[in-house]
Amino acid sequence: PKLGVQTASQSEHAHLGGVNNWEPGVGGLGVHYELFERMKAIGAIGVAKTTHDYSEREPYALSEIDPDEPYERSLKGGKLDGDKRRRVQFEADAMAATMEAMLMEAGNVRIHYRSRVTEATVSGRRVRSVTVQTASADAVVMRAKLYIDCSGGVILAKMAGCSTAFGEDGFAAYGEPSAPAEPQPNVNGVTLVYRVKRTEEPVAAELPEYEEAGLDEQAKRWPLDKIRVPFITAYPNGDLCVNLLPVMQGKEFHDLPPDRAREICAARGLAHWHWLKRTQPGFAHFRFQMHFPLVGIRESDRLVGQYVLTENDVRAGYAAQPLQDRLIAFADHSLDTHGQSNIRKPLDKRLDQPYGIPYDCLLPRELDNLAVATRGASFSHIAASSCRLSRTMMAMGEAAGMAAAIALREGTNFPEVPLPDLRHKLRIPEMSEKLKREYHRI
Repeated sequence: PKLGVQTASQSEHAHLGGVNNWEPGVGGLGVHYELFERMKAIGAIGVAKTTHDYSEREPYALSEIDPDEPYERSLKGGKLDGDKRRRVQFEADAMAATMEAMLMEAGNVRIHYRSRVTEATVSGRRVRSVTVQTASADAVVMRAKLYIDCSGGVILAKMAGCSTAFGEDGFAAYGEPSAPAEPQPNVNGVTLVYRVKRTEEPVAAELPEYEEAGLDEQAKRWPLDKIRVPFITAYPNGDLCVNLLPVMQGKEFHDLPPDRAREICAARGLAHWHWLKRTQPGFAHFRFQMHFPLVGIRESDRLVGQYVLTENDVRAGYAAQPLQDRLIAFADHSLDTHGQSNIRKPLDKRLDQPYGIPYDCLLPRELDNLAVATRGASFSHIAASSCRLSRTMMAMGEAAGMAAAIALREGTNFPEVPLPDLRHKLRIPEMSEKLKREYHRI
């Protein structure tokens, strides 16, 4: 059924989780280039470098936009020294609006905001329909030839009966050198990001008293129990995005009701901002503006698909990986976990060279007309800590969308998509040659 397009005001599709940067790293040759150029034209994006690094006396990192930095400087991570790493920082409202405009320009896209999938119907190896709860409270049954699950927690794949995993994989699962001996329920920590606004004159810690803000004794003590390290990124207008690493353990978050978990995260964030204002002179010209509506979840359920990318693939690097002719995206972000972990120490997080993500990581074992393009694709816990970054997700989404277009054209399903055709359209051979030139050992 045709539901039409539900548009949203900036405040609706704007703030969400609040993340305002793309971390340094290989991004392929895809849509992120166009996004950057469009955002640059309206002054809502820029390339940034670290201007303040962590120290014992000043335990925070700050990254600020440098207008002279070219975009290409942000397309390499790996083992670059900190002073050479560049990231991309932007206004989330403008990014959302730009993405929406690009979708609408395609001419055949309908967007349904404030909607969620509540049920999936499966027959044999196919998803037959999904039931969607819309903003108007009407439950609508939608049917399609192909489905792509882009939810962080692979919601549709789980509803459809696909195999999934949660937590740290034991060593026996994939033989990963850093995996714990036995499976553990820990997942990457979560963060409720907050924004502070730059002011012309210094301002005191202007937040309400702890009791008025609903902070209990535990929340008051939280910043003092140990050093809480935030990573802070500047917006193009000079405001700051404060990302605590993390504000809550991943398992703790998933065990709590969502509203209660967010309430605790918000209380800890307020207490942390009080602490920054009292102890760090560098924040005199800022006042608290807002917590973002959604808690930033780095990891939850993951697909166990036709191929599971593991630490072994990530560390092997592009040249030594299996399935060379099936790679559809690249990454080189460090193995980046936050919070409680049973990963064997020491874990060398940084990578010598990029690695590739096989198309098979997007494909469930059980279904033929469903692809998964999200941080919950078929990765081990350790590999997911590297794959989860924004530009990698963009590349996977682009691959899934292109695969769907080819499958519809050919009258087939995701597993039968001709990989040479898909890789050519994604410019993977061209990107492979580029990597070979930049990393001489490949």
